[in-house]
Amino acid sequence: MAESRGTWTDLVGGVGLEIAEVFDQGQEQYIPGISNLLIKTNGEGAQRNFTGKTGAGRLKQFDDGDNIKETRRYKTYTTQVEYTNYAEYIEVTKNQIQDRDFSSELDEMKDLSISANFSQDEAGMQLFNGGYATTTAVNGYTMTWYGDGVPQFSTKHPTPVPGQSVQSNASSTGIKFGDTNLETARVALTLQKTDDNIPTSLLGKMTIVLPFHLDKTGQVITGSTLTPEDANNSINIYKGGGTDMITSPFLDSTYGGSDTAWSIIVPQRAKLYHEIRQTASLEQETNIKNKMVTFTVDARWANYSKDWRRSWGSKGDLASYSS
Repeated sequence: MAESRGTWTDLVGGVGLEIAEVFDQGQEQYIPGISNLLIKTNGEGAQRNFTGKTGAGRLKQFDDGDNIKETRRYKTYTTQVEYTNYAEYIEVTKNQIQDRDFSSELDEMKDLSISANFSQDEAGMQLFNGGYATTTAVNGYTMTWYGDGVPQFSTKHPTPVPGQSVQSNASSTGIKFGDTNLETARVALTLQKTDDNIPTSLLGKMTIVLPFHLDKTGQVITGSTLTPEDANNSINIYKGGGTDMITSPFLDSTYGGSDTAWSIIVPQRAKLYHEIRQTASLEQETNIKNKMVTFTVDARWANYSKDWRRSWGSKGDLASYSS
């Protein structure tokens, strides 16, 4: 429905109440800055396909005079990314625009621009909310998952390398977030392997990703001088910059997430992406017949995973998980 003169009667000079100030709730929208967690890139074309390869593995011993043993590399799973369009509009009557006193506070282009930034940040967090299933539609946004056919956080990631076992980057028992369990997760993250059973290198600082319901617990664990769950007064290895922490209301159940699920990743090394195909485009058009003014914003982006490594998650519900 169009915003008419009647919608903002209080803001029209000489009509109704005299309003001294307009409070803009749009400025209060939560924007976490998704580039702190995800790799932010620019895309091109209608879609992109990603794959990878294993390395050459370990060198093998050979005796003098013997033939050197052969090795080979293997192609990893393919991820096919398609970009999704996102848009909305505000329709305003000509009189409403002409008569209002608070034009800067009712700036349609500014509000639509804020909405575009907010939506991209919210979309990126759905890689965590949707990480325990292969469903691509998550809370109104489209996700593309790594092409191994299982969730981002899974207990049975397959491998294309013959003879190698499945791997896990998730808790099979839904362990709760806490100091002891964080160490369990840290060890599991550090000991992840490539598809051909070679240790991976972290090459970066670990970041704990939490819903706001777990913010206090996270602050205690990462900020205490001593280990909070240890009666022996052990030194807290997470304090002093050893580990970062990010909390987001987008991860809470209120906004389609979970109050108990938690994860750890190595930002810029975990293959989690927010890729922009088209930046937010703002347009304005006036209908010549009815003088209705339409303001639009549209953008095109993709959120996707190219691999599960350097990420680890738990649903935190103490329930059995196998997926």
